[in-house]
Amino acid sequence: MESPIRALFLDIDGTLISGNEIISSEVLIAIRKAHECGVEVVLCTGRTMFTTHHIAAQLPIPLGFVVTCNGAVATHAGMGETLVREVIPISIALQIVRVIFNSGATPYVFEDSIGYGTESARVLHPHGMPLGHFAEKPRYRPYTDILHTLPFEPCSVSTFGPTENIRPLVQSIKYQLPDAVRVIQSGSNTDWGIEVFSAKVSKQLGLEAVANKLNLKRHQIMAIGDHHNDTEMIEWAGIGVAMGNAVPEIKQAADWVTTSVEEHGVALAIERFILSPSVETNKFASSSLR
Repeated sequence: MESPIRALFLDIDGTLISGNEIISSEVLIAIRKAHECGVEVVLCTGRTMFTTHHIAAQLPIPLGFVVTCNGAVATHAGMGETLVREVIPISIALQIVRVIFNSGATPYVFEDSIGYGTESARVLHPHGMPLGHFAEKPRYRPYTDILHTLPFEPCSVSTFGPTENIRPLVQSIKYQLPDAVRVIQSGSNTDWGIEVFSAKVSKQLGLEAVANKLNLKRHQIMAIGDHHNDTEMIEWAGIGVAMGNAVPEIKQAADWVTTSVEEHGVALAIERFILSPSVETNKFASSSLR
């Protein structure tokens, strides 16, 4: 039986990779086989392109479409084509910066990384506030007047830190922000992030743009993820798969739950629904027909 799936959208952190940032050989082999079957493989991540490159470089196939910044940006890496670029107007971005700053957390202002190199992927932060271990120069840089002006329209304004410090701020920050933005959370027992985007942004936005470009329908799409920012993507796809290590809400939203990232869950899902499809594959996919 031939699989109806023609495009596979893959989250990165907690899905393709764990903390070591290495894609397992089992998953790489499965991705290569899916590609050989004519399936378009698309990375769909909360990362910017700048921090996606070294993950994409591990793939055994040419990198094509990539959805980054939780769906705010969708591009074709080979052709340099931009399908989606949803940035925040500077006036609204400054409101977000002030709300986060006044909560006592460190605001980080992210450039969209449409271009190549550090200068298109800047991350600005205030002078003198605590920084995370990830805030490496020269990409991360202090910006003296960050509460009053910005040199670019950002894809997101975010804050990160220990879960016990950051997670209690979520509702307070949400309450103070305008309707023109959307708050996306993700994290673990030790680290938490609050990322603020344009209200239109979700991974589904980027996924739909790529699907339309490829002339594919929902029933031809499979998506795999593990965290809250994957919700819309998993619900929209013809087959939505949650990782075994996914948060409970994602498992509930998914059509099927695979094994954890440490147990090569992506490879198992590819084998089940693309390489060795069954009646179950067609049942899940057909349920998304509109």
